[in-house]
Order: sequence, then structure tokens, then C-alpha cells
Amino acid sequence: MSTSAYSHYRAAFVEALAQSLGVPASEIDAQVKPADPAHGDLSFPTFPLAKAQKKAPPAIAAGLAQNLKVPGLEIVAAGPYVNARFALLPFTAEVIDAARAQGTRYGGGDSGAGKTVVMDYSSPNIAKPIAFHHIRSTVIGHAVANLHRALGYRVEGINYLGDWGKQFGLVAVGFQEYGDPARRQDMAHLVKVYVQANQRAEKEPAFDERARDFFRRMEANDGEALALWKEFRETSIRDFLRIYARLGIRFEHIEGESFYQDKMEPVIEEISRTVGVKQSEGALIVDLPYEESEPPVLLKKNDGSTLYATRDLAAAIDRHERFHFDKSLYVVATDQSLHFRQLFRVLKAMGRDFVDRMVHVNFGRVHGMSTRQGNVVLLTDVLDEARSRALALVKNNIEEGKIQTDDPEALAEQIGLGAIFFGDLKNRRATDYTFDWDEILNFTGHTGAYLQYAHARACNILRKGGGAPTTYDASRLTLPEEQAVLRAIARLPVVVREAADQQEPSYVARWLLDLAAEFSRYYTLGNQDRAKRVLLEGDEPLKQARLALTDATRAALAAGLTLLGIATPENM
Repeated sequence: MSTSAYSHYRAAFVEALAQSLGVPASEIDAQVKPADPAHGDLSFPTFPLAKAQKKAPPAIAAGLAQNLKVPGLEIVAAGPYVNARFALLPFTAEVIDAARAQGTRYGGGDSGAGKTVVMDYSSPNIAKPIAFHHIRSTVIGHAVANLHRALGYRVEGINYLGDWGKQFGLVAVGFQEYGDPARRQDMAHLVKVYVQANQRAEKEPAFDERARDFFRRMEANDGEALALWKEFRETSIRDFLRIYARLGIRFEHIEGESFYQDKMEPVIEEISRTVGVKQSEGALIVDLPYEESEPPVLLKKNDGSTLYATRDLAAAIDRHERFHFDKSLYVVATDQSLHFRQLFRVLKAMGRDFVDRMVHVNFGRVHGMSTRQGNVVLLTDVLDEARSRALALVKNNIEEGKIQTDDPEALAEQIGLGAIFFGDLKNRRATDYTFDWDEILNFTGHTGAYLQYAHARACNILRKGGGAPTTYDASRLTLPEEQAVLRAIARLPVVVREAADQQEPSYVARWLLDLAAEFSRYYTLGNQDRAKRVLLEGDEPLKQARLALTDATRAALAAGLTLLGIATPENM
């Protein structure tokens, strides 16, 4: 995939500045920023040059602007800044043609070609339901994976199930006490059993010890215990896959902590040789220097059973051996920051240099979604509620003539899921956010529904205009509002790179809002001035040019929404 128009002209501006100043382009690159739209598209400040050149910054800027000649750029000085504006042509045609030709692939590139990123995300526990609190890891991880795929990376997405540990012992002994043998493959029944068992274990130490003993049997490869574990695990995965299919999310691998059951002793032996281990209150810990209040890294409990830290160490080593990753990303809540800091410290102390390519992609909490009884809120219940609320809005808008659709139920599902996804992804991932039904389903707010409506509006304009034109005259698109839409479209490839580099899908979400706002501003111009309508009568070449811009907007909106995992309805 060729370099985007925005990146091409920016690189040319940087290179011209570097050559004029006699310095490497790398010294200039970070200093070139987006300009105030009133002054151009790119800006270079000359303040850092004043001391060496013994000139005032405005004089330096004037001299540079006078000497710089870059095809496709109009370069001028504005006080101490050298500003560059993309010329109407060929920039306008290049951006429109790229967006229309690439469609939902627009914004991608090849910077990740030949590279591999391993991603660990979602990761529910077996014999427990996927709760709403899993939504952040799931949708953030999905979006970050999409961003890397768009840039040409080979993505190895791993749903790392919590399928090993005492919690399964609770399910097992709970089923012995409360289970219905006829409902062994009923996920809802297993969840009910687990809740009952967990409540009893908190009150009865003897019952809790039964659960621990069952897990010890699993670790000792007891055939009966492992057979029950396998059966319940498969029941859980079937239920999980049903939910992921509804969300439109897939994983290259569904694995679990159990995958490393036979790999932990070699890892413990390696840690013993390289870092050192010691006993602490009967448990085996990594012999690291710890801060006063820092808990140690436990490898084995005092009863000999392993912990998830041991399994995560084994998993990190195994993933590097299997995939030779260039990046390994863990999309896990900020609450687990200490765990990952310690995980990375141990790997570093072991001499495993690949740890420098491992990143904890942390995220904050969701507030406002709880029950009065303090029970877990199930993700399926939230998705059903989103569809129900969206359907009510769709039917109301149909009655008022604001929406046209042949399948209100399917549209409501798309809007409901889009609301959940965008309501999360528009926020910086490291921050907490408050879930609010009225806010996320608002058709006029900063919501998924607003963006889906913008995409559907562009599709509707194209239908009314006779479809997307095959040819058009880009030189006719001279209105400031047209150029503002164009520049928003042009930024997506840059935004995708930045979002992938920072593992920050909110960059794409905010860009989508910017483009939708610019397009709405442009489209509504015709309400005040007929000459500015997209579907202009009496000037067919201008109408075709505006339809081409509308088609590029549709494609860019679809590309951005697809990156975030959000559907793109064509009728709303």
C-alpha cells in the first residue's frame, strides 16, 4: 500500500527543511506539527534556530519560506513559523481517489509487514459468565488488533482463559453438592453452582479445603478430576464463542492457563538458576529485592500448587518461542499493573531480552453499571438491553420519518452493539468512564449511533445522486468546508499509525467524530445556500465532484468504524 497523501507531503516538507538547514531529517521530523487551519496544514517553528543563526525567528522563517520549493505545497512564513498548505491539486484528487479505491482498507499501510504482534485480551474464566466488566479488555483488544492488522502485522490474538486454579475446584465440588447431572452442559447452571459453592466456601473452611484438594488432584493429573474439568471447560467455551460471534470478534487462539501445566517446572528451575528462589512462610518465591510494602512473586503456594504468576512466566517464554514476536501486548486492567511490572522484572532478571518488546496495555474501570444486590452484570444482558433500547428508538424514528429500514431488528442490533463499543472506545483507555444508557444511544451526541447515521446519510446522498461517479473534476472542490472534509479524510492513515503505536483506539474514535462533524457542517450548507448543495441542480460537473467527496467520506467513515469493530448500516 502506497504512502498516504498526507504523509507524502509531510515527508517532503520535512526533507526540504532538513536540506535547507543542512541537518538530518530526523532532527526536523518531530518539530513539524499540524498548523492552525487558518494558516496552513503543516507548521515548523524556528525558535530553536535563533541562537545558532543569531537571527530573530521571524527573519529565519522568512528566509526559509522564500527558498523552499516543494511540488504540491504552498509554503509561506507567518511570524516565527514556516507554514505549508497542501495545494488544491493534486492533493484533493489523491485523497479522494485513495479513500474510494481502498474502501474499508483506507487508513492502513505496510509498516508492520513481516512483523508479528501477539495480543492477550478478553480472557474470561471458565465456568463463569462473561460479565460486563470484560467489555473493556474485549473491545479495546479487538480494536488494537484491527489497527495492527491494518498496518500489515501478523496478529496472533490469544484469548487466555482462566481455566486453572482453585476456582475450578469450587465449581467441581459445588456441582457434587448442588448440580443437576442432566444440566452438566448448561452454562447458566454451572454459574449458579459456582456462586453457591463460593458463598459456602467463604463461610465453611472445610468446604473451601475440599475445593483446594480438588485442584491439587488436577495438578497431580488425576484422571477423574481432569475429565470433569475438560467437560466443564468445553461447555464454557461453547457459550463464550456464541457471545463473541454476536460481537463480531474472533481470536487466532483460544488457550488457557492449563496450557502451561507441564511447562511450569522447567520455568521454576530456570528461575532458580538465573535469579534465585527461596522459601517464605512455606511458599516458594522469586528471590528479588522487594520494596517494603511490595508482595513477593509467588511461584508455589505452601501446599505446592502453582499460581497464575508462574503460568504467565511460562506463557511469555512459550509465546516468544512459538511466534518470535516483535510486540507482545497484554490488554489487562490497570488493577493488574503490579503483576505485570513484576512479571517483566523477573523475565529481565532471567536474561530474557524479549521482555523489552512486551507491553501492559492497561485500561481503567467502568462505573455506573451495577445491581442493587451487587451481583455481576452479565454481558449478554447488557447487549440485549442495548438492542431493546435501540429498537425502541428505531421504531420511534421510523414513525417520525427520520429512519428508513426494511429490518428494524437487525438495525437495532447494529446500533446497540455500536453504542456499547463506541461508548467505551471514545474514552482514553487508561481513564475510568461512567456508563450511561441515555448518553451512549443519543443519535446527536458523540456516540456510535451518530457516526452510523453519518455513514448512512452519505450512502443516502449517493443513492439520491445516482450513485458514486466514475469520473469527477477535483478542481471544483474549492469551498473551505469541502477542503475541511478532505483534510479530515486525509488524516486517517496518520491517526491509524499513532493509534497502533500508542495502543490507543480512542484516537480513531475522536477522528471519526471530527470527520462526521465536518461532513455534517458541509452537508447542511445547502440549507442556507442552494449553490452549496451536494445534489446541485444546473451544474453537473460540480455535482459529480461533490458526490465523489461524499463517496470518499462514506469510505473513510466505514474504514474507521470497521477498525473499531462497529457495523456500518447503509440505511438509517
